[in-house]
Amino acid sequence: MIIPRSLRHEETFPLPGDVQQSLIPDGYFEVATPLKTLAAFLEVDLGHEGLLVWKGKVQKYLRYMVSGAFESTFHEPGFRVLVVTNSDRRLMALRRVTATITDKVFWFTTTDSIHREGFWSPIWFRPRGDHEPISLIPDLGLN
Repeated sequence: MIIPRSLRHEETFPLPGDVQQSLIPDGYFEVATPLKTLAAFLEVDLGHEGLLVWKGKVQKYLRYMVSGAFESTFHEPGFRVLVVTNSDRRLMALRRVTATITDKVFWFTTTDSIHREGFWSPIWFRPRGDHEPISLIPDLGLN
């Protein structure tokens, strides 16, 4: 089992620098490892928001990333958005919409995959491609 070295941060919302207070993630954490820090926002998607709402959220995360407000506040160069949804069908729909905007930043999985395999297991999908699921940790020095 992989255990990160330390959990460094918990943040309150809305996000600093989001002057419209329109981007409110479900969570944020940082995991410090020997090689780098994983800064990640958590989005738990229950399938209640329409895909146009999701598309807007993707655009807001990208604007937040390039604005410099994240780095200024959290002192990390970038972040990931980890999206956990309730079904494979919803996962595919969110990936499809996200892929029309970016193939960066976003990682997707389902609650069932987390329960069955574990959060750090290779259960994550990127927006584009029909690849096998991957782990969050290969580049974090936790192998």
